[in-house]
Amino acid sequence: MNMKRYGFLFALPLALLVGCGEETEPASSTAPTEQVEDVKETEAEEQEEAVTTEDAEVYDSEIGTNTIHMKNTELTMNETMGSVKFNVNKVQTSRLNVAEEYLDMFDGKDEVTLVVVNVTAENTVDDTIHFYPDQGTLVTNTGEQIDADLWFSDDVGGDFLGKVKKEGNVMFMADAMPEELTEVRFIVGGPTNTDYEKLAEESYEYKIDVTK
Repeated sequence: MNMKRYGFLFALPLALLVGCGEETEPASSTAPTEQVEDVKETEAEEQEEAVTTEDAEVYDSEIGTNTIHMKNTELTMNETMGSVKFNVNKVQTSRLNVAEEYLDMFDGKDEVTLVVVNVTAENTVDDTIHFYPDQGTLVTNTGEQIDADLWFSDDVGGDFLGKVKKEGNVMFMADAMPEELTEVRFIVGGPTNTDYEKLAEESYEYKIDVTK
């Protein structure tokens, strides 16, 4: 992994996922101090510049311009999967106009629709389990079936070594425009033990309304 690519990962959540969390003043967000020098020149350059219009929030960064279409920060989709408590907390859709220098990171597309699902996963026992919500699948009302983008999603899956709790964003890139999306189905596989034996159902599906 080269240094520039590594630094890009730190910067991305600020550019794409801001607004998916609690309500804050967008312009006050700053990038983490761990940014590598390859992408960090000054702290001010890594702050997001946001413009709120009557219809949308628009966030500008070095990655591009991200226009928020809708967000719901009050989803209450809770599930018990064996020893795992799993919650789907928030959803956001937006349209990203990709800056030219980052086209390769988005398969050459100059525009993409982003669907971000915020989840919490907690293992309630001392035993180690495997659970991968960050490898979930999204099915849209427009007929797209999309695998989660591990590159841009937070680390909310993998091995849970005992009583571990993880929270973060799972990101999907869709071709349809945000306004074409009315409902998405978020599908995740159930947890297993260290012998890969099922601890609950094989998979779980959550229907999420993404109309504005």
